Amino acid sequence: MDTNNSRRVKWYEVAYVVVLLGVLAWSVFFTNSHRTAVVDLDRVFKDVGMLQKIEKESQKQDYYNKGLSLVKAYNSRMTGLKEKMAAAKTQLEKDKINAQLKNSAEQFQESITPIQAAKQRFDSVAVASFRKRVQPFINQVAQKKGVDVVLFSPNVLYVGNKADLTAAVTAAALDFFTKDMPVIDPTVELPAQRR
Repeated sequence: MDTNNSRRVKWYEVAYVVVLLGVLAWSVFFTNSHRTAVVDLDRVFKDVGMLQKIEKESQKQDYYNKGLSLVKAYNSRMTGLKEKMAAAKTQLEKDKINAQLKNSAEQFQESITPIQAAKQRFDSVAVASFRKRVQPFINQVAQKKGVDVVLFSPNVLYVGNKADLTAAVTAAALDFFTKDMPVIDPTVELPAQRR
């Protein structure tokens, strides 16, 4: 009884494997792969001076002054209550002052929340405006360098110097962003407020 289960390889099976290997080799070595590059938008943002412009513009906003006066009033109130607490002699006085401290902290938090939301909204619109304004410079540099895909660096683990377009984008955009213009682009839509 013959237990040898070996079979002979047919010529068309060999041809099939050779063709598959040829297609694989051709696709690896001869196809035009996409050139990819990276831009660190945070660095461009800082290097073109947008951080300072946004901070300066933020200080002109209504919420900024309201927030400053609210913080000053809160700090003054808390200092006064802490002085009263240090001078309190009975537990009843201390409990009363503790309740006032807690109440003041809750009122402050309730009052500061809409101010913080206004600041976050301003910042998000300013950053969206920056991204919209810097996009043509990214496109221009990418086309000049023959790049097909541009990634933003927070999503990339490693970048070689040849693939980093940050310095070129900064150089291309610097003159534009040093001009005196509003920080917020009026054509950028404001994000919807959450309730």
